[in-house]
Amino acid sequence: MKKILKSSLLSAALALTLALGAAPLTSHAAEAVPAAGAVPTADAVPTAAAVPSAAVSLQGKKVSILGDSISTFTGTMPADYNIFYPEHGDIPNASQTWWGQLLTNTGMTLCRNASSANTDVTGNSLALDGSAPGCSIRRLVDLQGADGSSPDVIIIYMGINDFARSRTLGSFRAPGVQTEGEVMVFTDAYELMLQKIKALYPAASIYCCTLLERCDMNGDTGAPAVNLNGNTVADFNTQIKAIAGAYGASVIDFYNCGINYTNLSLFTVDNIHPTWIGAGVLGQCATQAVLSSVGL
Repeated sequence: MKKILKSSLLSAALALTLALGAAPLTSHAAEAVPAAGAVPTADAVPTAAAVPSAAVSLQGKKVSILGDSISTFTGTMPADYNIFYPEHGDIPNASQTWWGQLLTNTGMTLCRNASSANTDVTGNSLALDGSAPGCSIRRLVDLQGADGSSPDVIIIYMGINDFARSRTLGSFRAPGVQTEGEVMVFTDAYELMLQKIKALYPAASIYCCTLLERCDMNGDTGAPAVNLNGNTVADFNTQIKAIAGAYGASVIDFYNCGINYTNLSLFTVDNIHPTWIGAGVLGQCATQAVLSSVGL
C-alpha cells in the first residue's frame, strides 16, 4: 500500500512539474534527499554552473521570507518564532521547503526567514513578540540579515490564517493612509505591511504570494473552502493581487500552481501544509514567477 501511495504521489507531482516546465521529479529524486542544512545562505553562494544560465543575474541576491507555518523551518528563523517544519511536517530539511527550492533553482541566498507559525497579517502592529502579526514592525525588522544587511528580494506568503479565522476581508480600492495599532481588517493590515516594507527596504524587489487552497472549517475538501464570513480563498487572493499591484509588487500565483481542493491530500500532510512534493510544486511556481519578473 505504501509503494502504491508513493507511486501515485510521484505521478501526480510529475504531471504538475511537467506542466510547469520544470525538470521531472523521479523516483530517484524521492530517495535522494538533500543533506540537512543544505539551503544556500549568503555565505555559501552557488557557482554559476549550479544554477540555470537564465538565472545568473539573480545569483547571490539575498532573499528574505515573510510567512506563516508553511514557510517555517527550524534554524532559519528568530529563536522565539513558532515552528511547524520539520517537527510537524513532511519536509526533512530546509532545502526542500518551497523557498529552499527557489534558492537552489535561482542561485539566490537566504538573508532571513521571518516566518512564524500560527500568525496572521492582521493584529497588533506594535507587537514585539515572536507571534506578532505580519503587519508588525517586529516581523518586518526581522527581514534583515543577522548581520543587519538588507534583503534584495522580499517574498510575502501570508494570509491563510486570516482566512481561517474569518478576519474581516475588506475591499482595497486605492492606496490610503494606514495607522498603527490593532489592525483587524485584512486589506488594511496587508496594505500597512507593504507600506512599512517599502519604507524599510526601498531597494528591495517585493513578491506577494497568492494563497493555496485549503480544507474547509470542518477539515473537509472537495469544494472551495468558505470561512464564517462567506469569503473564499480566491476572495482573499483578489485583494492580495490588487494591493500588490498598487504598490509595485510582483505576484507569485500559488493558487493556480496546480494544487487545488481536488488534490490537496496528494500534496499536503493535513490538507493545509505541503509535503516536500507539494513544496516542490510551489518552488517551481515561485521560480518561474521570479525569473519571469526579471525578464529571464
